[in-house]
Amino acid sequence: MLKRLRVFSGRDLVSILYFVLVVLGIAYFLGNGDVSTFFSRLKMLFPVSDSWETIKHFTSNFQTEGSLGATKNKEPFEEIVLEYFPRSLSVIVTAFLLAIALGIGKGIFDYRNRYTSLNFLGTGVTSFLNSLPDFFMIISLQWIILIYFRFIDFFGHDQWFNFILPGILVSLYPMMYFARIIFTALSAEDGEMYIQYARAKGLTRRFVIYKHILKKCFRSILQHVGVVMTYVVSNLFIVEWLMEYKGAAWRMMVSIKRLDLNIPENQPYADFPETGLIVEISFCFVVLLLITQVVSVIWQNKYEIEKRNMLTKITKVIFQYAFVWLFVFYIISYVKPGH
Repeated sequence: MLKRLRVFSGRDLVSILYFVLVVLGIAYFLGNGDVSTFFSRLKMLFPVSDSWETIKHFTSNFQTEGSLGATKNKEPFEEIVLEYFPRSLSVIVTAFLLAIALGIGKGIFDYRNRYTSLNFLGTGVTSFLNSLPDFFMIISLQWIILIYFRFIDFFGHDQWFNFILPGILVSLYPMMYFARIIFTALSAEDGEMYIQYARAKGLTRRFVIYKHILKKCFRSILQHVGVVMTYVVSNLFIVEWLMEYKGAAWRMMVSIKRLDLNIPENQPYADFPETGLIVEISFCFVVLLLITQVVSVIWQNKYEIEKRNMLTKITKVIFQYAFVWLFVFYIISYVKPGH
């Protein structure tokens, strides 16, 4: 049983050792040959005592009041999250489904036309869009819509359909990424005997792709679902801020901006820092990424007769995201008004 629940493999231990050696190497060079000097400077920049006091304050507030704090208008942070996060969730779900569905279609199109004159619309377009920064794509499309399609309700969140356009913009880069994954997975199966046998039976090329090759590649493709969701969440911050779509990402950015007390309009919030709100929204996004990764692991092992390793893989994912959350929480604990 203990062997079955083992979280770290030999490869993981080697990766950790490699990471430690890289950190020590950086510390050696930046510390002018003295590793302790580098870490002492780092400790002065990020004092552990300050972080620990902030964490204890959050814990105390949660235990006594059941909340991490309240806004200037005495609204608990939890009410803010329940108001704003569903708006972001509708954008995330739309973008994720578009990225998966259209990414599969684009990947198949690239694969079928890789040796035809339409290849420039296939792998050519996919490679070009993959090479562009995601924020550049989003800003360019925003300008095109604002200049040439002014009838489109670009800003706001009041209408029921306002989440559709942000969802489309958020899905662009992860869609191209997933299309590249589909194309690579299909191309890797070229020349396999089961493909030649299926075509020898007179089956159409489309039928072979959908019923045979995709099914064979299904597990390897699902390994990238978590990456797609990560791209979706990261693009969400850009889109919500540029479009003033008042979702959780937008609200989190507002809370961070209010910590800059050099801006006169932020002075009323000096005594009401919204660091706890940043923590809660960040936690929601990390949990969303964790759920996506766990579902991906379950799907990958769905068709296996031997499923004993599923629990180990899920436990490993939970440990990984728990470490990610602790790191994010540790960084947020240094965020204070005026810093």
